[in-house]
Parts: sequence; C-alpha cells; structure tokens
Amino acid sequence: MCFSTRNNPKSMINPAEEVVNIWLQDQKHFIMNNVVVPKVSRLNTNGKRIGGGRGKEIDFLSTDGRGNYFWIEVSVSPNPRLPGSAEKTSATLIENVINKFAKEKEKWLCDYLDIKSVAKWFIYSPNLFPRKNDYENIFCEQLQKQGINAVSFATVLKEVYDKLNYLGYDSPRQYIYLIKKMGYKKG
Repeated sequence: MCFSTRNNPKSMINPAEEVVNIWLQDQKHFIMNNVVVPKVSRLNTNGKRIGGGRGKEIDFLSTDGRGNYFWIEVSVSPNPRLPGSAEKTSATLIENVINKFAKEKEKWLCDYLDIKSVAKWFIYSPNLFPRKNDYENIFCEQLQKQGINAVSFATVLKEVYDKLNYLGYDSPRQYIYLIKKMGYKKG
C-alpha cells in the first residue's frame, strides 16, 4: 500500500501533479510533495543575518522502498506559451529545466535525506513541440546528458487513464478538462 505525505495543508490544485501523484503511487512509490527547500541566510556588512526563509519547492520526492530516491518536477500546460521559434523554444526549455534541478537544491536534498544521489525526472507536456520536427527527442536527449530523465505526460496519462474515473478525488472535472484540452484520447 502506498501513502502520500503532504507538507502543504492545502490540496494540490494542479491536476497534472495529481495525475503524476497517482502514477507514482501505481509504481509503488512513497511520495512527499511540495517539499520546501529552505533558503540559505547570509550576513550583511554589519553581521546581521539576511535572507533565509521559505525557498523553492520540489514538486515530488519519492522512493521505491529499495533505496532509490527520485526528484520529480512537473511542468504540464494544455496551452504552453512558447518563446519563439522551435529552436529557441527548445534551448529555453532545456535551460529552464536544468534550473529547476539546481545544485544547491540537490545538495540540500541529499543532506536532508542522508543519501548519496537522487534520480531526476522531469514530466513535460508533449504539446510544447511541433509534430513535424524531432524537437521532442532532441529535448529529451539534451536533458539525459544533464542526468535528467524526461518523461512525457502522455506516457504518464496513458498508464493511469482508466483509473481516473474510479478514484475518489475531489478534482475529476479538472482531470477530464486537462485530458480533453491536451487532446489525449485513450488508445
């Protein structure tokens, strides 16, 4: 049996993250979501601490119970806004993803869990890429070179699609909307 630990008392409002949560639980992962990485404080010229406080969040941290840890970031939009040409978009996206997996967050995570390494997964929308070119594969290959496993939301959705109708979550309308908006069909 799998459990999900929520650090945030509010329920997730991102339906894509809820779908990824279901997907991870189907893989028998124990999950923490919205893990806050504290900001590091520093000293000003007078020796007074500045900075610190609430830092950036990690979307999901999971373990398979066999000593493997996974850091999962989710960025799925039914209507992504692209910064220009496909080449510019791809380069910008790769840079943005690499920034999500910042070294200081990774160091904090490994120290916090007392682990040596964590696998990095990025769940992305295939709607980011034009169908006629191979930019999606190039995007995935570039991330793989950075040690980040890119997983299409279409793959995640395909694996949990049948279960969405049977789960007792409060947001099934959001799932249905997301599925239709992204043009996914079972099959």
